[in-house]
Amino acid sequence: MSDSSPFKYNKADESAGFVLWKISTLWQAKLRQVLNEFGITQTQYAILASLKWFEERREPTTQSHLVQHTKIDKMTISKAIRRLQKDGFVSRENSTTDNRAMDVRFTAKGSEVIHKAIVAIENADEDFFHCLSEKQLIGYKSLTLEVIASNSSQV
Repeated sequence: MSDSSPFKYNKADESAGFVLWKISTLWQAKLRQVLNEFGITQTQYAILASLKWFEERREPTTQSHLVQHTKIDKMTISKAIRRLQKDGFVSRENSTTDNRAMDVRFTAKGSEVIHKAIVAIENADEDFFHCLSEKQLIGYKSLTLEVIASNSSQV
């Protein structure tokens, strides 16, 4: 590599960001393939799965809680929820705990679809990471969560 090169690394895969890009691209392709069956996007899945998570744990189902949980920006969440509502997966109602907020709730259709989609995605998750041992997978998740926590305040 010449002194005039802007690259820090001799090999592209030495860049943590590039490796993240590659795994993200592969993972997103797998998700698209699975979610096409359910007629929802990855963003919609993240919202619906989070709502199911909140529902089971009796957490607030407001848009602001979804933003915090998913790390999806407010505008994208808002657009996606409107689309999910239009497609009959969710409804919005006044929050019982915050007069300024709206709760997002499943319709019967949404509840049925997300249950099946979660099972399919969790199976895809296991298939995607099958090459790692249990110990490696624990380490991968731990390191990834550390990077997320370290950067969450910057976004």
